[in-house]
Amino acid sequence: MALDSLARCSLLEWDSSFFGFPIAQLSGETLSEPSGRAVLKWCKASSVRCLYFLADPNSAETAEWAHRLDFKFVDVRVELSLGVGAPNMPNVQEFALRAAQPSDITALQTIAREAHQDSRFFFDTNFPRARAEELFATWIVKDCEGRADKVFIAERKNSGPLGYITCNLSKDSQTGRISLVGVAAECRGRGLGKMLVSQALEWIRSAGAQKVLVVTQARNVAAQRLYQAAGFRTDSVKVWYHRWFEKPSL
Repeated sequence: MALDSLARCSLLEWDSSFFGFPIAQLSGETLSEPSGRAVLKWCKASSVRCLYFLADPNSAETAEWAHRLDFKFVDVRVELSLGVGAPNMPNVQEFALRAAQPSDITALQTIAREAHQDSRFFFDTNFPRARAEELFATWIVKDCEGRADKVFIAERKNSGPLGYITCNLSKDSQTGRISLVGVAAECRGRGLGKMLVSQALEWIRSAGAQKVLVVTQARNVAAQRLYQAAGFRTDSVKVWYHRWFEKPSL
């Protein structure tokens, strides 16, 4: 079906394949009655089962029509940034840092299945919990296989991975991005996250980047404190909605 100019939707091939049903995303950050109804019409004609919408939280009209058209609020997305300077590397002698190796992947997947439960995919219970866990287990594998420009892990001597951080550089190497950070449950609150972030900042700085970006959730207060302690400041806040047309079988 031809896309209504008001609908501004696109099918997400990877998400659809991973979850096993058609998923789309609404582009743009605002919603009105005409655009909202065009979106629903296009999604139903395209057999979409779930629609993602990242919205401007300052638009009262968007909030009203998202509610009226049965969009489900699932998350608040917080993006932070930092101008790169010399990082302050914390000295936590209990742990050592190194680049990830293929032999680490199984252990990293175990951490990933548990470490990202502040994500919208866990708070939208229409997604099966097991698939939400596998989403992040798959994510860390893909990052280790080359989607990330660098993956660092933290470990004790002969312990295997106890945490990880994945990093990317823009094509011009002027901007770095921290993508995924995970720490094993038994190691949280012991400075491991600070070590990983500092290592990532050092690598990004040494590559010549002038700025670093990271995204987290408003509900993830521990992550926000971690980044703020490293000097990051909030750039933007946006709201995630999901609109379901048919719920998956759990």
